[in-house]
Amino acid sequence: FIIVRNPEIKRNLVKAALNQSFIEEAPVVIVVCADEIRSSQGYGVRGKTLYCIQDTAAATQNIHLAAYSLGLGTCWVGAFNEEEARKILEIPQGVRPVAIIPVGYPAEKPPARNRRPLNQIIHYEKF
Repeated sequence: FIIVRNPEIKRNLVKAALNQSFIEEAPVVIVVCADEIRSSQGYGVRGKTLYCIQDTAAATQNIHLAAYSLGLGTCWVGAFNEEEARKILEIPQGVRPVAIIPVGYPAEKPPARNRRPLNQIIHYEKF
């Protein structure tokens, strides 16, 4: 995990993240990284290509839930140039930035989004 508070680094992350300016506006940005090398040591290719992503996805969701419980707002940013983010944050090879999470107090509470009915996404016994 990389905690970013530096305005210049946040500004550069905005550029790497397709100009999503709200990243710069957040007081804190958390960048969640996957350690492919460590994951591959125990699990080989599957560890490198899948388990490290699953681990970081679970950690990212837990960060969102914990922040929400504290009254903080977050956004899971996955649309960014990975190589640019790697350079900006000086992330070594073998470690991948997977998610950028701006964290702050929300200016407003967005309305709940419509969700697909469960019968469209849940299957019993077989797909």
